[in-house]
Amino acid sequence: MNNIILAPSMIKFENFDDLFVGQPVEIERNLTELLPQAVENKSIYVQILSQIALAQAMQKKFHVANETLNTAENFLNPEDHVAKARILLERGRVLMQQGDSPAARPFFQKSYDLAAAHHLDYHRCNAAHMIAIVANTPDEKIKWNALAITLAERSTISRARMWLGSLYNNLGHAYIEKKQYARALDSLEKAKSIRKQEGHACNIRVAEWAVARALRLLDRTDEALSLLLPLLETYDSMVKSQSLDIPIEILPSIRGLVYEELALIYGAKGREFAALAYDDLSKDEWFKKLEPQRLMWLEAQGKKESV
Repeated sequence: MNNIILAPSMIKFENFDDLFVGQPVEIERNLTELLPQAVENKSIYVQILSQIALAQAMQKKFHVANETLNTAENFLNPEDHVAKARILLERGRVLMQQGDSPAARPFFQKSYDLAAAHHLDYHRCNAAHMIAIVANTPDEKIKWNALAITLAERSTISRARMWLGSLYNNLGHAYIEKKQYARALDSLEKAKSIRKQEGHACNIRVAEWAVARALRLLDRTDEALSLLLPLLETYDSMVKSQSLDIPIEILPSIRGLVYEELALIYGAKGREFAALAYDDLSKDEWFKKLEPQRLMWLEAQGKKESV
């Protein structure tokens, strides 16, 4: 089962979150088209505005995103805790998209505290997972991801449990930062199992890459290759057939990570993979900003091929 992008006309306005799939420009357009349907429901109207702002921030339209959030706040009922929690969360995410994670964190914390006070499990998990993303240390990332996992697993709200795949994935990568590779593998295997239950092929592939990364770090390279080589074959087949279940703009960021793992496994023999990984990942602005050392290594390894 793949992610299916639905037209606004097929969505009831209270299910607006179903439209947050695809490219940010499409998300903004679809949510904006849905907005008039919610005009009589102020809470949903404000929440849709908050998600439009997020889509705008993802397009780097930061000023517009903040103006959209200002409009949402103007319509906000102070007693509407759900809408307020979402506005706070998106204020933080706009700042994070701008690269200012320290300024973003207080908004995530306020959203978390508000959601906790009013038993809004889905939004509480959302805020906790964002706090983990902007946390300064692996220990803090582990703490907040573990907290969010406990919240999601104990919640009676099914939507809160929808965070588990992302949370176990993020927890696994935090353990990798701590060099606790066995714990990382355990968390990433759980994330993969959840992704398989959800049935979205694109998410399953990302989970398989993450498991392969942990296996490689544990020197279980044969097992890592048993995941990586079929992944690469799948991506190559998708490109050749132009049968993509992800936006073409996202493909290099995902495929490049597979190339990187193969370069690391094959060492000197993997210089071609390093060059391919660099070509893909150098197009990813977030990777360039957050992982400059990895990118420099890939560039250097790739260039050695021509020496």
